Amino acid sequence: MTKSIQIRPYLFAFGIPLLLILSLIALLQSQIFSANASQLSTFITIDFILTIPIIYFLLIRKTNVSKLTIAPFLIACIVIASYAIPEANQDMLSLAKTWLIPIVELSVISIVIYKVTKAIKSYKAAAKKGQDFFTILNETSASLFPKTAAKLVANEIALIYYGFFNFKKVELKANEFSNYKGSGILSTLVAVIFVVAIEMVSIHILASKWSSTLAWILTGLSIYSALQLIGIIRSVPKRPIQILENELVLRFGMLSETSISYSAIESIAIAHADDYKSSKNTKTISLLGSLENSNIVIRLKSPHRLAFLYGKAKTYRELYFFVDDHQRFVSQIESKLSNPM
Repeated sequence: MTKSIQIRPYLFAFGIPLLLILSLIALLQSQIFSANASQLSTFITIDFILTIPIIYFLLIRKTNVSKLTIAPFLIACIVIASYAIPEANQDMLSLAKTWLIPIVELSVISIVIYKVTKAIKSYKAAAKKGQDFFTILNETSASLFPKTAAKLVANEIALIYYGFFNFKKVELKANEFSNYKGSGILSTLVAVIFVVAIEMVSIHILASKWSSTLAWILTGLSIYSALQLIGIIRSVPKRPIQILENELVLRFGMLSETSISYSAIESIAIAHADDYKSSKNTKTISLLGSLENSNIVIRLKSPHRLAFLYGKAKTYRELYFFVDDHQRFVSQIESKLSNPM
């Protein structure tokens, strides 16, 4: 029921304009238009370039759809009108193409420049406070793009940034903990990269016997996968676990992240690698199960979500992960639990 309620605004936002466009196309094909082409063409053109785009805007303004989509929607309406309205009746449409499209393009460019400038200022202000780069990047992208596009843009920029540009060593604060030095998990991921490289060569040779295009497509996908792994591996030291005032932030580089308020923690304990048993409500922070060599387990009073780089978030009530200085980590968490704010 909830899903249908959430989908309904989008059905109206896209369905009603589409229905109106189809109605106009049907009218253009009718005998009514043939008999009154000179009079109706003006009103139909106004509907295409003004009425329907305004209706679309009014329908999306209270949804998560970006307001900037009005520009491509208007251009799409003009393109459809160019094919649907007879050439002899396109005088007003020609004026719209000459003047309206450039105005729309300049308006969109101005809005994007304004938003980018605003986002850069917000990023600099957040960076001065020592906030995490990937967190700031996600917030900045969300202010510029629709939700899905924002996540994809942030992920791709972060993979390049961590993989090939950020070489600065992170100095851990008293409330920050590394989670990679003693686990061997990064070595495992490096080994995966070598396996991908070997398979890439083998698959390329085999695929090239059928199609050279297919071979290069598969090779490109393998290279992209390797670059993703490099970005994830190099992001792990840059994004330590943080014990904040009101919550615990657990991360495995940019691969996964979750936040847990201290009031939601039922228990925390030292764990061993063989304690982990895969189940629906049990997860590891790196999503690599027993390969993570976990030494901490946190059990929660209610389900929480583990955000993942790609795909849906994972639900858990029991979370296993590795912390290098695990004794001090447990001590600090227990202190938070025994002295709630």
